Amino acid sequence: MANVVKQVAIFPTVITEFEYAANYDLSIVIKEEKLFEDKPFVSSQSINNKLHEKKEYQPLVTKILNTTKEVCQLYKYTYKSLEITNLWINHSKKGASHNPHNHSNNIFSGVWYPFKDISNTPIIFQDPRPAVSVLYPNCEQYNLYNTSMYKFPPTQNMGLIFPSWLYHFVPPTHNDRLSLSFNIILRGEYGKKNTLQNANI
Repeated sequence: MANVVKQVAIFPTVITEFEYAANYDLSIVIKEEKLFEDKPFVSSQSINNKLHEKKEYQPLVTKILNTTKEVCQLYKYTYKSLEITNLWINHSKKGASHNPHNHSNNIFSGVWYPFKDISNTPIIFQDPRPAVSVLYPNCEQYNLYNTSMYKFPPTQNMGLIFPSWLYHFVPPTHNDRLSLSFNIILRGEYGKKNTLQNANI
């Protein structure tokens, strides 16, 4: 490009991938957790959404929090502590899906896949900028700069951490699958001191 002096990608949305392998005991516990009654074509969740408080999940909790600390270093966030507010199981039977949604009242959210997903049904993230779809040119090849959606096919032990405001969904699965989702809050001071926007959370 002979005419371009500089190009800057502003307002990036970062999705962080990590890996954690569950031990045998945790795999058994996950499969034995009680779930809400399944509804046709809708994923069900574990009745307990505070699994991070159970001792069997503590190594996973440590992995999630340590990874999130590294994410915070990228954002240069300052905080007193990180806290998982919810950790729960998603059970998707064949044909079940998750409609587009985000996770309110948190800073980061994430998902972890403890088992092999033979259906390879992805989690899909949507472009959060509503004006992008007003007029959309055709593209010879989709990339990070022109796509309105981004897919992450799950692999065993893969985890993702992303901003809680980011809309995402899962299309109908081709086979049963289990995943664990979580939310994270940063405890500390928000906003500038001595302003109406200042708060301690």
